[in-house]
Amino acid sequence: MQSIASLGGLIKRHVTMPLAHIKTWSPFQIDALGLVTLLGADEVNQSVGTLQHRRFTEYLPLLAAFVIAGDRFVAEQPGFVLYNLTDGITSTELKGWFTRWLMSQKVNNATTVLVWGPNKQQEMWKDFVAPILSFILVMPLLVITILVGDWYGVGNAAAIIISILTRVYLLRQRRHARDFVASAPKTGEEIFLKTLCIIRSDGKHLTCRAPQSVLDTFVKNKEVKQPHLYHCARWFCWLALGVHMCILGMCSLFTQIYTVFLLVLSTWWFTSDFSWDIRRVKEENAKVPGSTVITIPFNRVWSVEQTNHQQKKASVKEDEEGENLDKRQIAWARLDLKKDEEEEMDRWNLFPIKEKNPKWWKEYEGLKEFYRDGGNEKSPITTPAQASIARPEVQSTPSRDLLTANASPPAGALGSSASSTLTQNASDGSNPGDTTTSAPPQTNSSSL
Repeated sequence: MQSIASLGGLIKRHVTMPLAHIKTWSPFQIDALGLVTLLGADEVNQSVGTLQHRRFTEYLPLLAAFVIAGDRFVAEQPGFVLYNLTDGITSTELKGWFTRWLMSQKVNNATTVLVWGPNKQQEMWKDFVAPILSFILVMPLLVITILVGDWYGVGNAAAIIISILTRVYLLRQRRHARDFVASAPKTGEEIFLKTLCIIRSDGKHLTCRAPQSVLDTFVKNKEVKQPHLYHCARWFCWLALGVHMCILGMCSLFTQIYTVFLLVLSTWWFTSDFSWDIRRVKEENAKVPGSTVITIPFNRVWSVEQTNHQQKKASVKEDEEGENLDKRQIAWARLDLKKDEEEEMDRWNLFPIKEKNPKWWKEYEGLKEFYRDGGNEKSPITTPAQASIARPEVQSTPSRDLLTANASPPAGALGSSASSTLTQNASDGSNPGDTTTSAPPQTNSSSL
């Protein structure tokens, strides 16, 4: 009997000692662990607020859970202006998710074009990768803390899991509310794209072509389907955050290190917006050297084709800088605006005054004729009087050719370098006449 008891004690000692050592292992201490729940707030706010679905990081834990619990990722941001050229309306009331989505895109100063169309990427099976990856990274923390008897660590792991589940639910509700407005086109229905110009808060200009249903999501706030459950999930997220803050410092050192490493790594991965995580496909534009086309999934129905045009024209001399092709004058010339649309731009103070800057207008009319002829280098550059005689009617479905012209403008269309310097706007080097000098007229955003 004594030998059996000693054998049992030997087995128990050899089985439990390694795990018990993990619990008691504490060569040093970590202070101020509560800061882990506060760090990375700006990055999480920006990335989560875009409402983009991620293939791998959708279910990973994040720092700054109070951004999710407090619903801060949907707050509206100032400094953005939308000009609807098709309907003659301007508005600064852009929804927070859209402004964050715009800021997450790498764009030119003035010549980036965004065109919305049907989404052709339907790889539903890849949506199962994110929960599997999260299970592989988070479950070991829960299992190890149970085996070593670190009950504070068990509470910490449970708080992380609750935080993940509530975030996924809140994001899903926000996406459903947005996608309910951005309805899918009917089979065989012609998609009419409206022309938009958007000024970001950093002064960069974007040209957009979007259908009315997608445009409505930019300016209309659709409430979530089940607001009571939504607010209940937010309270659970607050509860998980409070538990996490209180007990993280009382966990074993191994649990603390694992938790900090997991949160920091997951947040960096989530907020980095890797192309393979968001399904962003980038390729060179075969028609225009130096230009790129990026396809970005918008939701299950729509995707966005982003064209970043060539920013510099190659210089003939090696010691001279190439001609600037990234300015609003060229972006507006590609649109081939009608007379009433040009009057709208002038009323919004986006165009310089003709009497004060006739050279800019002469270059602009020449560029319009250049892109209207398909961007042929041999096309003649007309004067403003010649260019305004006759204009072809715009088709019901706007063509992308004017926005993605397959050539760079000739040097003659831009005039001398001195005039180019005088006619750029504030964001790309032009004079004040090419920028908005007064506040645009405000309208009800619902009329957009």
